[in-house]
Amino acid sequence: MRCIIKLAAKYPWLVIMLLGLITITALIRLPDLQVEITAEGMMVRNPDAIALYENTMQTFGSENVTVVYLEDENLFNPENLAAVHQALAQIQSIPQIHRAVSLFSVRYLRTVDGYIYSDPYLKKIPKSHQSAISVADTALLNPLVERNLLSNDGTVMAINLYFDPADYQRGFDEQVATALDHAIAPLKQRLRHVFHLGDPSIRSGISEQIRADQKIILPIALLVLVVTLGLMLRRLNATLIPLFTASLSVVWILGVMATLGIPVNVMTSIVPALLIIVGSTEDIHLISEYQTATQRGVRGLLANRFMANHMGIAILLTFATTCMGFLSISLNRIDLLQQFGLITAIGLTLNFIITITLVPACLQLSTQQSDTQSPLGGSSFIRFSATIFNVIFQFPRSITIAVLLIMGLSCYWTLQIQINNSVLDYFEPNSELPHQADLIQKKLSGIQSLAIVVSGKKDAFLKIHQLEQLQMLQDYLEQTGLYDKSFSFADFIGVVHSGIDGEHPNRIYLPDNDEVIIEYMSLLGHANARSFVSPDFSSARIIVRHGIDSSSRLNQAVQDIMQFSRESIDPQLEVVVTGSSYLNSQAVDYMADGQARSLLLMLTVIFLLVTLLLMSTKIGLVAVIANLFPILVLFGVMGYFDIALDTGTAMVAAIALGICVDHTMHFMVRYQRLTNEGLSEMEALAQVIQQESRPIFITTIALAMGFTTLTCSNFPPVALFGMLSALVMLLALIGTFVVTPLMLYNFTIHIKLPIFATEDKRNGFYKKHSSAHEEIPSSSLST
Repeated sequence: MRCIIKLAAKYPWLVIMLLGLITITALIRLPDLQVEITAEGMMVRNPDAIALYENTMQTFGSENVTVVYLEDENLFNPENLAAVHQALAQIQSIPQIHRAVSLFSVRYLRTVDGYIYSDPYLKKIPKSHQSAISVADTALLNPLVERNLLSNDGTVMAINLYFDPADYQRGFDEQVATALDHAIAPLKQRLRHVFHLGDPSIRSGISEQIRADQKIILPIALLVLVVTLGLMLRRLNATLIPLFTASLSVVWILGVMATLGIPVNVMTSIVPALLIIVGSTEDIHLISEYQTATQRGVRGLLANRFMANHMGIAILLTFATTCMGFLSISLNRIDLLQQFGLITAIGLTLNFIITITLVPACLQLSTQQSDTQSPLGGSSFIRFSATIFNVIFQFPRSITIAVLLIMGLSCYWTLQIQINNSVLDYFEPNSELPHQADLIQKKLSGIQSLAIVVSGKKDAFLKIHQLEQLQMLQDYLEQTGLYDKSFSFADFIGVVHSGIDGEHPNRIYLPDNDEVIIEYMSLLGHANARSFVSPDFSSARIIVRHGIDSSSRLNQAVQDIMQFSRESIDPQLEVVVTGSSYLNSQAVDYMADGQARSLLLMLTVIFLLVTLLLMSTKIGLVAVIANLFPILVLFGVMGYFDIALDTGTAMVAAIALGICVDHTMHFMVRYQRLTNEGLSEMEALAQVIQQESRPIFITTIALAMGFTTLTCSNFPPVALFGMLSALVMLLALIGTFVVTPLMLYNFTIHIKLPIFATEDKRNGFYKKHSSAHEEIPSSSLST
C-alpha cells in the first residue's frame, strides 16, 4: 500500500493519464445504463415460497391487477358509457394487456321464458339514464362485480387489467403506463376522477422519481462536499481533490453497471451519492497527514512518503471495514438489498483505487502552492481535543455510567422497532399514488391481493362440500374486517346457478347436488373459471383484495388464516397462502435476520482486525464497544420515534458501522504507533486525541452533511436513511472520542493519571505529552 502511494506521487502524470483513459471508457458506456424496477426485487429469496407463487400464477394466472378507475356522479349517463366503451376498445388494443375485465365483458347469466341468456351487462349501451341505473343495480347483485368492478353507490366503475408475467421485459412498465395514459386521456375531460393504478404505474412512478433524485441529490451532494471541505480546510487542493476522486468513482461505477447490464433500481440509485459522501473520508485523512508534514517543513515527495508511511496501513484497514459493512448487507435475502450491498462495495473498491493513486499524484503536482499555510481552525482543534481529554479523565466514572445508561435505554427502545416492506412507502403519504390507492380501497377494494390456494383430490371442487369450505374461508375473511373483498370458485358457481336456476332472483346461492356443478362446467368450459380453479378441479384459489400496508400486520393476518384453516377446514384439504404482497411482507423476518447477521459479521471483523493489529483482545473489545454505542443509540432513536425498519433504514446500521469503524481504526493505528515509539499509554492517548481530532471531526461533519443531502430524496425510505445516517455519524464522534478513551483507560491503562488534580495540572500534563510540532523521525520519510 505504501509503495503504491509513493509510486503514484513519483509518476503523477502517468497516474492521471491512466485514470483519464479509464474514465473516458466509462463515460462511453453510460448511455447504455438502464433504470428498471421489478416487483421481485422486494421479495425475499425463498425458493420454496417463490416456487409456490410461480406455480400458482402458472395454474390460475396472475392475481395482480391494474385498475382503471372511473368516477363520476353521472357515470351511467349513456354518453359517458359510450365514451368509456370507446376508451376500453383502445385499452384492449394495447399489446401487453392479456385480459381486460369490466361490465362490458362480464356475462349476465339469466333465464327468461325458459331461455338462458349470457350477454355482458353492458353489451349494448342503454338508451336512457334510468335503464343504465337498472343495469348497475342488477350487476351489484353479482359478488364478482360488487366492489370489484362497480362501487355500491354506482359512481365508480373499474376496468381490471391483467398481464402475462412472461411478457415482461425492459421498458414494459413505461410502455404500458404511457399507452394507458393515452387511452384514458379523453375520459378526463368528461369524468370527475380518471386514472390507472397497478404494478406498471407504480414501478414507472418509482423510475421517474429515481431520475428526479439523480438530478437533485448528486449536484447537492457535490456542492455540500465542496462547501464543507472548503470551510473546514481553507485549501484549494484539499477541497478539489476529494471532489475529483468522488466524481471519477461515480463515473466508474455507473460505467461498470452499464457494461455488465446491471440496471439502476430504487436502492442502487443512491450509490453515486454514497460514493460522493463516503468516498471523501480517506482523502481527508491523507490530505491532513500530508499537511502535517508540510507544517513541519517537509514538502513534495518527502511529504508524500511521510503520508504513505503514516496512513498506508490505516486507510487499507478502513477501506476493508467500510467495504465489509456494505458487503454484509448482501447477506440479506432480499434482492434489492443484495444488489445494493454488492454494487456499493464494488464502487468503494474503485474509489479506493482512485484515492490511493490520484490523491498523492495531485498533492505532488500542487507543491507549488504554499504548504506552510496553517489549516483553518488548527488552534481550535487543539483546544477542542484538550477539553475532551480533560473532561473525560476528570469524571471517568460519571461519564462511564452515563454511557452505559444511554446504551441500556437504547436497548429497551430497540425492542419497540416495527418492520415494514410496503411498496407504497416509497412514495410520500400526500403524493398522488397513495391518494389513488386510498380512493380505490374506499370505493372498491384494496389494490393489493393475496391468493389462498386450497387443494384436494382430483375433481374435489366439483363437489358442493368443497365449495362450502371455500365459502367458510371467505366468511372468516369478512368477519376479521381486515380484507376488502374475496372472490372464489364458489362465487363463480353461485352466480352461474342463480342465473340459470332463477328461483331466487335477488340472491346468489349454490346448487343442491354435485351433478349440477359438473353440468355447468361441461357447458361453460374451464377457461371461464381459470382464475379460480385448476384444470383438473383439484385446486381452487380465493383471490383476496386488501389494503393492509403494514408488513407485520399482514404476516399476522396470514398466520391467523392458517390457524383458522387448521381448526375449521376439512383436514383432507391443504390450505396455503401466497401472492406478491405476502412475499413482500415475508421479507420483514429476513430483513431483521439479515440486519442481525450483518451487524454480527461486522462486529466480529472489527474485533479480529483490531485484536490482530494490536495483539490485544482487550483493545479488540474496546473497539467493538465503541462502535456498538452509535448503533444501539440509532436503534433506540428509531424505536422511540416509531421509525420502521424497511429497505432503506435496514441499511443504516451495517453501513454506519462500516464507516464509524474508520475512526476507530485511525485512532487505534496511531495509538499503536505512538506506544511503539516509547510513549506511555496515557501519553499516547493524549497525542492521539489531539492529532486525530481534526481529520476525524472534519470527516464526520462532511459525512453528516453529505448524508443530510439524501433527505432531499423523493423516496421516504431513502430520506430516512440519510437522516439516520447523519445522526449516527455524529454519534460516532462520541464513540471515538469519549467511549474509546474511557474503555482504553479502564481496560489497558494502569498508570496513575492525576484524576483528582487541579485543572491547571491536568492541562500541563496534556500539553507536555501532546506537542503538535515534534520532529519527524527519519523512518517516516524513508522510501
